[in-house]
Amino acid sequence: MHVIDAHSHLYPRSYLELLKTRTEIPRIGDHDGGEHFVIFRGEEAIPGGGRRLDESFWDVTAKVAYMDRVGIDQTIVSLGNPWLDPFDGPESADWARRLNAELASLEAETDGRVVALGVLPTDRVESAVEVAREVAATQTLYGVIGSCRVCGLELDDERLTPLWEELESSELPLFVHPHHGVALDELAGYGNSLPLALGFPFETTIAVTKLVFSGVLQRFPKLRIMVAHGGGTLPFLAARLDVTWRSDPEAQVKLDSAPSDQLSSLYLDAVLYHPRALHAAAELVGPRKMLFGTDHPFFNADPRTTLDAVEAEFADGARIHVLGGTALSLFGLNHA
Repeated sequence: MHVIDAHSHLYPRSYLELLKTRTEIPRIGDHDGGEHFVIFRGEEAIPGGGRRLDESFWDVTAKVAYMDRVGIDQTIVSLGNPWLDPFDGPESADWARRLNAELASLEAETDGRVVALGVLPTDRVESAVEVAREVAATQTLYGVIGSCRVCGLELDDERLTPLWEELESSELPLFVHPHHGVALDELAGYGNSLPLALGFPFETTIAVTKLVFSGVLQRFPKLRIMVAHGGGTLPFLAARLDVTWRSDPEAQVKLDSAPSDQLSSLYLDAVLYHPRALHAAAELVGPRKMLFGTDHPFFNADPRTTLDAVEAEFADGARIHVLGGTALSLFGLNHA
């Protein structure tokens, strides 16, 4: 089977140097003879806090070596969080174009083994629309990644309408990925474990639910949206969303069909680590809308747990879609 990793991150060195210019989180600091990526508030108070970076975060040669080691044929890399969210000034669009040019070069550099998504600027919605149009016209970029906020706006904000129009007309996929987390005060005191395990998936759940309840997916039915980490908790809460929608006339003003009808149009990655979770995701969207991923280089990125779960949950035909077929069709890829 052709195995495609649809959820994998790469941080160009130019971007890491940009993060080093920051004095507030998210930032990169140098200490103990290495670079440390500080994302959460609690890490600031810990001497030497943050995630130590190594070449797996920025070196495409290391990415390919990892792929060879674990049996991945092709990888779709995307810039990892915080993207350009902290850089919302006029330089944001310039940086988006610079980074997108670097990412677009990876396909030729790796003979197609590594291809990339672009990144959007965060200064103005108009800039994001312009860059999305440029990405769609770039043959070696296959979509864009963004956080649960775009240009500082939540996904249900009406000011994002021009972006949805552009993404739908160009058929450019959008990969929605968490960064800020939710309930961080309540989750404090346990290192990164609870913010990452709970704060991230609930951030995704809230953002995508608002996208549904606001009627965006209903108004733009051809949007191609892939959601990180199996859609957060959406596969488990879809029926509850339907029940609450049916009992709420106000919610039905913006959305005239059950939320789960809209959720089924999404693509979900399979970064869920267990057959039961994969089963719930597949019940919501079907295996033809699920994509294998590793989240490399985070969480030590051992894909065996996810691969074992995919093999346990899906029969051969469905497994072909999850491991690579869905990525080929969604992103319009060629075999490496």
